[in-house]
Amino acid sequence: MILAAVVMLAGCGEVQELSGAVVRVQACEDAIKLASETTGTAQRLGGDPGKLGEALDTAADDLDDAAARAGDATLKDAVEGLADYYRDLEVDGEAARKVASNTAKYLQVITAACAAQ
Repeated sequence: MILAAVVMLAGCGEVQELSGAVVRVQACEDAIKLASETTGTAQRLGGDPGKLGEALDTAADDLDDAAARAGDATLKDAVEGLADYYRDLEVDGEAARKVASNTAKYLQVITAACAAQ
């Protein structure tokens, strides 16, 4: 009976670890996808500051959701940093270029953190 309980607890730990890994992988995929899509959106909406600002705020909220599931401090910090960047960006005539340039920098850190998982 005790042996069965120990085996069951050990199995639960492995399942929980696997579940956490799946959640982290999904957070990586979501963050990379959101960053890539936001770059394209910025290029498309560069001439409409109002719509671009809304799109950046939405992307930032979605990135915060991914960061909450990251499970890794480096990944979480990078995803939250990108979300903060999108929120704080002054949407002007250079915004689309700035989004593309800075998103690429954040993506380097995000992909490196995801590869280390």
